[in-house]
Amino acid sequence: MSDRPEIEIQRQSAFGEDGQLEVTETSVETSLEDFGADVDHRGRDSRLDRPEASEFGVDDRPEVAQSSIGDQSTLFADTDADQQTLVGDEAAMQCLFED
Repeated sequence: MSDRPEIEIQRQSAFGEDGQLEVTETSVETSLEDFGADVDHRGRDSRLDRPEASEFGVDDRPEVAQSSIGDQSTLFADTDADQQTLVGDEAAMQCLFED
């Protein structure tokens, strides 16, 4: 038994000897593992169950406490609208993680 999900194949192509795509009659199975990638086949924990609204347009769901803040940081600096860098560029548009 395989850990891979079954996929219904409508029409499949493969690269031929000349490098062009050709429609194949037989199934060609590939995986990211075939290209050297590490694939994790472990079962995943399900996400938190979120309650649904009772009807469309009415948000009567109970409040859900945030589980964790995480290690995320902002991509752009928090600046005033008119703030500039030392060279005169807009400070608000400066990415904090540029090379």
